Amino acid sequence: MLEFQRQILSELVEQDSLLIMSPGLGLFQLFCAFLELHCQDNHLVFVLNTTVAQNAAIQERLLSQGISKAQGLQVIDAETSADARSAMYRKSGVFAVTSQILAVDLLLKRVPAALINGIAIFNAHRMKQNSMEDLVLQLYRDQNDEGFIKAFSDRPESFTSGFAPLQNTLKLLQLRHVQLWPRFQMLVSANLDKGNDEVVELRQPMTPSMDKIQTALIECMEATMAEVRRANNRVDIPEYTFENALFKSFDAIVRQQLDPVWHQVSPETKQLVGDLRDLRQLLGYLSEYDCITFNAFIDTIISTNSANSVHRARQSQWLFMDAADQLITAARKRVYVRAQDEEYQSTEPMTIQVANIPKNVRLVLEAQPKLQLLSDILEEIEEDDNTNADHGAPVLIMVNDRRTCKQLQESIAKSGASMRTLASKYFKWRSDMLSIQTKQSRPAGSIGAGTSSSSSTPSTSGARGLSRPNPSGRKYPPNKRRRVRGASASASAMPRTPQAYREELIKTVQSLDTHESDDEFGADPELDHFLATADLGDDNEDDILPSFEQVPPSTLVSIQCYENDQDEQLLEDYKPRYIIMYHPDPGFIRRVEVYRAMHPDVPIRVYFMVYNNSVEEQKYLSLVRKEKEAFEKLIREKSIMAIPIRQKPAETDELLIRKVNSRYGGGQLQLVSKTTVIVDVREFRSSLPPMLYSQGLKIVPCTLQVGDYVLAPDICVERKSVSDLIQSLNSGRLYQQCENMKKHYRIPILLIEFDQTKAFSLRSSADIKEGIVATDVTSKLTMLTLSFPMLRIIWSSSLQETTAIFKELKEAHEEPDADTAAQVGVDNANQLNTMVSATPEDVLRSMPGVTSRNYRLLMKAVTNLEELTQLTERELQSIIGIAPGRKLYGFMHRSTPTG
Repeated sequence: MLEFQRQILSELVEQDSLLIMSPGLGLFQLFCAFLELHCQDNHLVFVLNTTVAQNAAIQERLLSQGISKAQGLQVIDAETSADARSAMYRKSGVFAVTSQILAVDLLLKRVPAALINGIAIFNAHRMKQNSMEDLVLQLYRDQNDEGFIKAFSDRPESFTSGFAPLQNTLKLLQLRHVQLWPRFQMLVSANLDKGNDEVVELRQPMTPSMDKIQTALIECMEATMAEVRRANNRVDIPEYTFENALFKSFDAIVRQQLDPVWHQVSPETKQLVGDLRDLRQLLGYLSEYDCITFNAFIDTIISTNSANSVHRARQSQWLFMDAADQLITAARKRVYVRAQDEEYQSTEPMTIQVANIPKNVRLVLEAQPKLQLLSDILEEIEEDDNTNADHGAPVLIMVNDRRTCKQLQESIAKSGASMRTLASKYFKWRSDMLSIQTKQSRPAGSIGAGTSSSSSTPSTSGARGLSRPNPSGRKYPPNKRRRVRGASASASAMPRTPQAYREELIKTVQSLDTHESDDEFGADPELDHFLATADLGDDNEDDILPSFEQVPPSTLVSIQCYENDQDEQLLEDYKPRYIIMYHPDPGFIRRVEVYRAMHPDVPIRVYFMVYNNSVEEQKYLSLVRKEKEAFEKLIREKSIMAIPIRQKPAETDELLIRKVNSRYGGGQLQLVSKTTVIVDVREFRSSLPPMLYSQGLKIVPCTLQVGDYVLAPDICVERKSVSDLIQSLNSGRLYQQCENMKKHYRIPILLIEFDQTKAFSLRSSADIKEGIVATDVTSKLTMLTLSFPMLRIIWSSSLQETTAIFKELKEAHEEPDADTAAQVGVDNANQLNTMVSATPEDVLRSMPGVTSRNYRLLMKAVTNLEELTQLTERELQSIIGIAPGRKLYGFMHRSTPTG
C-alpha cells in the first residue's frame, strides 16, 4: 500500500467516519484491507450496500491475502433460513447481508445487537432517508453505542446536490467525521507523481462525416432543450445546459424537476424529454460503434417514429429539422451510396462479392479512425526495442463496453472481413424490416395516399431506406417519414411505450451480432483461398496435438472493459507493459497512476486515445472538472457545517404525561405505552417501516397471510402504491385481498400511497370517464367499493402522512398481538415456523390458479420453482385440482409475443 493509503486506513481505525475519495485511488483495496483486520479474531461485523459481484471480488481478494474461506466474508441472502442465520451470528465473523434481512433480524432479536463490533457501509452515496440502511443504523445505535460505523464512497458528486447534503448524509449514517481525499491532496499528489510519466496522448481527428453527424446531433439536442425550456418555466435554467445533458444524471434532474407536475406536463413535453435521452445516446454511439451499427440505430429510430409504428404515440420533432436530414444522409453515406448520389461515381466497387447487397449500391464502409490508430500503436509496440528485448510484452486495451471489445477483437483478427460480414447482416436485417413494415402499412394505405406528395425533400427520402421495388406500388419505402395528418391522428391513438427505443435498439444490436452460417451470406473468398493454399499436413496424421503449452503472458493482447472495482485486480493479474485506453476514463487513469507508484521498477507506457474536438473529449474534461468542483464544495461545507449530534430517545419510565381535562380520571398520571404496528416482512422492501420507527412507533415484523399492516385486533391495512394498485386491479389480486380482509377483520382498509415528489392525483380531470369502463382504473375502484361496502379507502400523499394516519387510527384501539395476526388466514397453525424461503413462496402465491388453500400442496410436491415448471398439466391437476391446474399450466407455458 502507498503512504496515503496507509494513513487513510489508520484514521479509519481510530475513529468512525465517512471516507470520500476520488475514483481510482484504491477505495476497494482499502475496504478489503479494513475487512481483513476483522477477519482474524472473533468479530461480528456486517457489510451493507455491496452488490453480488462486489461480494465475490471481496471474497477472492481476502483469499489471495491468506484469509481462509471460513474466516473471510460470508454472504447471507434470501436463501439462508432464519435458524441458519442465527447460528452464523453466534459464531461471529464478517457477513455481507442485505439491509432488509438485517433489519428484520435486529427487530426479532435474532442477532445480538450489543455484541456487534461494527457495520461497514460500502457505496455510501446510495444512502437515502427512510431507507432500510437508515433503519438498520437506527436500530443498531439504539442498542449499541460502542460499536463502530464506517462508510466508504468514491462518488463525490453525489454529496453536493440539495441543501447541506454532506451534513444530512452524516446524520443518516450516525457519524460526525468525514475524510476527504481528492487527487489534488498534497500527500496523494506526492505519492503518485513519483512514478514514471511515459504517457502518449493521441488526439485522433474525426472524419468529415463524423464531424457533420456530431454537429447535426448537437443542433438537434440544443433545439430540443430550448423547446423544453420554452414550454416549462419550472425547469432550473442553470442546470439545463448542453454540458450537463451529456451525462445520464441529466435525465434524472429534468424528471425530478417535472415529477411534481408530471400529470400537468403536455404529451409533447414528455416526448421531448425522451428525445433528449435518445440524442445523448446517439452522441455516445457515434464514437463507440462502427458506421454500420450506428446507421442501423438511425434506421431503428426512423422506423420507430414512422406513422404506422405501434411503439410511438407521436413522432419526434427533431426528425423534422434540416439537421436531422443531414444526420441521416451522412450516416447512410458512411455505409453505402446509391446511384443518384454524387459520391457514387467516385466510390470504387467492392472487389470481393458481399451477399445481400442490393443493386445500384456501392459499399463505403468507413472505418473508425481509432481502429487505424490502434493498429499503428500495436505495430509500434512490436517494433519497440524493449518489446523485442523481452521477447514480447503484455498489452492491455481498455474499452467501455462488451460490444466494443468484441468489435476490436474481430477487427484485429479479421481486418476488413468483419466489416463485410457485418454489412451483409445489415442489409439482410434491413430487407426483413422493410418487408414487415410493408405488410403493416397495407391496411393503412388509404390514410396517406392522398398526401404523399407533401413528403420531405428527395435527399431526405433517400436517407430513409434502400431503393428496391415496392409491392404496394408506391415510390417511397414504407418506413419513410411523412407529414400526414391522418397517419399522425391514428398514431396518436396508439398506446405510448416509454421503452420503445431501448427495446428496438437492443433488437437491432442482437440481429447484427447474430452468428450465421457462411452459406447464408455466401462463402468468404479469403477463407477459401487460405484453405486451398495452406499446408494442412497429411490426412492420416492425428489432428490432436501431442502436448499443450501455456501461452506466454508476454505475447498476449488483452481487451477488457472498465469495471471500476475490478480494474485494480486486473492490473495486478495482467501486469501489462503497455496500456491502451481506447476510451478515456478518469478513474482508470488514477488506477494506472496507483499501479505505477506501487511498481516503480516496471516500465509502463500508456497510450491515451481520444477524438479531438469531440463530445467524447468534452465529456471527459467535464468529468474531471465536476469532480474537482465537487471536492471544493465538500471542503467548504465541511468547514462550516454543524456537526450532527445524536439525541438518545427518552426512557420508557420517563414517558409520563398529565391529562389536561380532569374529567378523565381526575387528571392522574398515566404511562404512555409504545404503539405497536405489526408489519408484513415483505413490506420491508418499502420505505414506510423506517418512517414508522423514526416517528416512535414500535414495528414488529411478521409473516402475514392477510394484509400488510395490522394496527389493532380488528384493523387491517392493505398498502398499495399507485403502480402496484394498477397491477393489482388488472390481475384481480386486489379483489382477493379485500375478500380476505373482509373475512377476518371488522375494519378492512385499503391505503393508496403516493410519492411525495409526484402529484397527488391518480387521474387528471380530463381522463376521468363519464360512465363505468371496464379498463379504466377509477371505474375498477368504483366497482371494488360497490363489491365491498365495508372497505375503507385512505388516500395518503406521502410517507409522513401515512405515519400520521396510522397514529390517529390506533388512538382508540387496543394493541395488536403478533402471534394472533400471524395465524389469521393460515389453514394449519403448526406450519407457521416454516423453513421455506419467503421470496419463492411469494412468487408461487402470485401465480394464477394458486390460492391460500392449495399453495402448500405445491410446496410439498416440488422443491423449487424450476421443478414446478417441469410438471405436466395432468400432474398439476392431480395436486391442486382440474381447473386450478389448467389455469396454472396455461400461465407458465403461454407464449409471449415479441413484436
